[in-house]
Amino acid sequence: MKILLLSVLQSLFALLGQKTMTTDFTITVQENATQPISYTGKLTMHGEQFQLEAFGTQAAYDGTTMYMYNIDANELTLSAPTRDELYQANPLLYAQAMADACEITEQTSQNMTTITFTPKERVAIDRITMKVKHNAKTGEYLPTMITLKEGLTTTKVLFRNLRYNDELREYVLKPEGAYLNDVR
Repeated sequence: MKILLLSVLQSLFALLGQKTMTTDFTITVQENATQPISYTGKLTMHGEQFQLEAFGTQAAYDGTTMYMYNIDANELTLSAPTRDELYQANPLLYAQAMADACEITEQTSQNMTTITFTPKERVAIDRITMKVKHNAKTGEYLPTMITLKEGLTTTKVLFRNLRYNDELREYVLKPEGAYLNDVR
């Protein structure tokens, strides 16, 4: 089972390094018995480079510089992010990093693989689950949902309209007339 799991994860991460992935997503956060809160957004990524639109903010990372554009304030902040900051902005990079710090199990049923990451050491995160669908026609692995269980809080990221293409793009934000805050 571990070999198949590594094959699924390695194939998914290799695909993200070779192709450009685009998806719409919904993040739903629920604490214990409270009503869930949902947010929507868009993600485009190629390897570690990405562009993210969510929470009234646009973010892009070109491999060295993080561009954060606050739409309401019309302010563009440039920074050199730490690895932890990148993981917080990119859920698939976060899952890739967690693979080394967790015990991993997987269960495959037809064309869907459920991968469970359980931290090896006691940390705030109890468990991360990633559902990955395999498209038999293209051979592509499509993440469909990531669930993060942290104490009484459950966060779900549901990916919709996920697709891959060969388009190369620039992961830079240049909003016209924005106040520039360069903290690199």
